[in-house]
Amino acid sequence: MGLASRVPLIIALGSMGMWASPAHATLEPRHVVILANATNPDSLAVARHYAMQRQIPDDHIISLAVPFRDRISRQEYEDLVVTPLRRTLQDRHLASSIRVLVTTYGIPLRVDAPPLSDEDRLVLADAQSRVKTSRTRLEHLQAELAKLVSPQSPPSPPASGQVVLEAAKAALFLSQIDNIWRAALEHVRRQGGTETGRKVIPEFLQLTQQYGGWALLLPRRMDAEHAPPIPEPPQASAWRTLLDRTVPLWTGLAHRPITTERQLLYRWAERLFGVRGVLELASAEVDLLTPAHADASFDSELSLLWWDPGLYSVAWRWNNPLFEDAAPRPDDPPVLMVSRLDAPTAELAKGLVDKALQAERSGLQGAIYFDARGLQPDGPTDTYGEYDHSLREAATLAKELSSYDVVLDLAERTMASMPNVALYIGWYRLRSYEDVFSFNPGAIGYHMASAEAVTIHDPHERGWCKNALERGIAATVGSVGEPYLDAFPEPARFTRLLLSGKYPLVEVYYLTSRYVSWRMVLFGDPLYKPVAAQPQSSAARPLRLPVAPSERLMGDPPSLLEQSRRAYRQRLDALLSILKRIETERPETERPGGGP
Repeated sequence: MGLASRVPLIIALGSMGMWASPAHATLEPRHVVILANATNPDSLAVARHYAMQRQIPDDHIISLAVPFRDRISRQEYEDLVVTPLRRTLQDRHLASSIRVLVTTYGIPLRVDAPPLSDEDRLVLADAQSRVKTSRTRLEHLQAELAKLVSPQSPPSPPASGQVVLEAAKAALFLSQIDNIWRAALEHVRRQGGTETGRKVIPEFLQLTQQYGGWALLLPRRMDAEHAPPIPEPPQASAWRTLLDRTVPLWTGLAHRPITTERQLLYRWAERLFGVRGVLELASAEVDLLTPAHADASFDSELSLLWWDPGLYSVAWRWNNPLFEDAAPRPDDPPVLMVSRLDAPTAELAKGLVDKALQAERSGLQGAIYFDARGLQPDGPTDTYGEYDHSLREAATLAKELSSYDVVLDLAERTMASMPNVALYIGWYRLRSYEDVFSFNPGAIGYHMASAEAVTIHDPHERGWCKNALERGIAATVGSVGEPYLDAFPEPARFTRLLLSGKYPLVEVYYLTSRYVSWRMVLFGDPLYKPVAAQPQSSAARPLRLPVAPSERLMGDPPSLLEQSRRAYRQRLDALLSILKRIETERPETERPGGGP
């Protein structure tokens, strides 16, 4: 299982952590809607059983006429799920109060990648051509910038694990050029007002403008401490004004393929952001239109029920706004939390809530197991080492936060015996469940390996999720395809929030999961709270607890969805209007600076 690099585009938004005091709102049955397959009596029986056990109102069960199979097409998902579900939630006046959707036995497990239209194929071919051309041009610029640098070569960027996306490949390539550009900038700045400096500055400025456009050139020129000691280029003020007006309008443009005024937008992307801007934009389009990464689990895609494709990238994966390190964006539609009551049989699916309630009544008994591999992190991009370290940190936290017996194994091989399991997190054996666990009622656990939830209904399936559910686990996490390691909740994060006793299962999962519209699935009763909140020992480290998703403002999802649609259209229309007006009203020589 590899790691896909996570590198934001220039036009993407950042994030920051949000933290709360230990007291917060609690999810209640009125916040939950249960989805059942209208064509399958067993699915309806599981839904009714859960509603009865958790005292969820009857009108919170919504029946969907979906195929009784693991996979559905993207069109089936849109037509049979998204459209009727949105309408029913509005008709029943539930849209503004529902925070959790529960999928049940009989609801599909996976959503296939959307097929490409003829227009999509043309856009993809054009984007691929732009990627190839811009990379060739950037290689030339890289060589020219290197000539300006002193013989000492700039440092190479750190290794970044397995790279999957075209945008990530572009980011790694650009990071190399950035290093050389910074070294060239420092070299030019040191030359100051010398004769050599006066000769090299014009060449450096020309290369900078070609590489990063006015967006790179002007901010550096404004930085008196780091800028070369020369006057600003002609009409710099006009270009800076144009950047101030348009940079916010480029935000989010890479969330969908460009089909309107494509040539105009790419022309101005280069003028404002240089060849690197063209590479970033074209790489994002390639990723959007590459179906290899556009499939998802049904549940993870359903988290974005109130989002339209285009407001987020259907292809690849989307940063989870409920993740504990993410900054809330109140103008966005809400993200729903989704958990699945599903198992190899309908009776086992019903048992997930029964086991959870039993553990809540009597307390979750047993031991906690962390099966690590003894790996040491080799830098911040070594996700394998970081996750193994997180397993060891989770063991320390479990000892501090609970009275459970904690077993930490550091051997490369998986553990040979795990009796009386209350909680298990470990790795790594791929699609080959080892029958060494004895799960106590209410046990929670997940195995960090790829595609362990491809199916849970095939009797011959050897993956973790199907077999653990069959053998009595009450809650688990798995993936329906290659998720890449950082899609799993980090063990220390998950353990910290679970053992705090402040959050039910579904909130623990969403606070510790980085992505939605991806391949991960949570199985279990979303309201399950396995341990009661305990006073923290005075000897324990201070426990930082994030804002619970149930405490975040919900707003009116249909209104927020329409507002987001309108905002995207307005940004695009405003950007096009500005660029068209400049091209129409001013000849080439009168445009701000003339453009690269």
